[in-house]
Amino acid sequence: MAYTPNNRTIQLEGFAEFEKQLRDIAQGYRADLVARNTLVKAAKTAMEPVLNEARAMAPVGTKPRDERNPIHMADTLRLDARIPSERDKQSYYVHDTDAAIAVVSVKKSAVSLAQEFGTKKIAGHPFLRPALDNNVSQVLTILKDELARIIPEYALKLAKRKK
Repeated sequence: MAYTPNNRTIQLEGFAEFEKQLRDIAQGYRADLVARNTLVKAAKTAMEPVLNEARAMAPVGTKPRDERNPIHMADTLRLDARIPSERDKQSYYVHDTDAAIAVVSVKKSAVSLAQEFGTKKIAGHPFLRPALDNNVSQVLTILKDELARIIPEYALKLAKRKK
């Protein structure tokens, strides 16, 4: 089965106001700390449905777990959220203007790459990309809700600290 990505256009509004709100909060504080305590936390929470679906879709070997085969690919899945590093910015998917990223990944190996993308001899059976495609709307909703919750809490915390 070939993977066909959903060609989506996502229209987001209100980012000028959002950016101004974050800049106002960050005044007098390190911007990276403000981003880590707001954007990174929200992004990580928002991507949890993708992680859960990727785990459900990840291939499970036919061999039982034993000393020689202690883990399955699903066991190596992880969710990470962070401020993008210079290495991250070398990716096609990460831009210089990105303030935070969240990544669902699997331990990089020949097996995981072949599973997701296929090889010359074996068709791919992707599970990471479809997990994201199937949850885009939910991720955006959770991200919006988390930011609406986290930012005022953090702004209040910083305001108390200034006094």
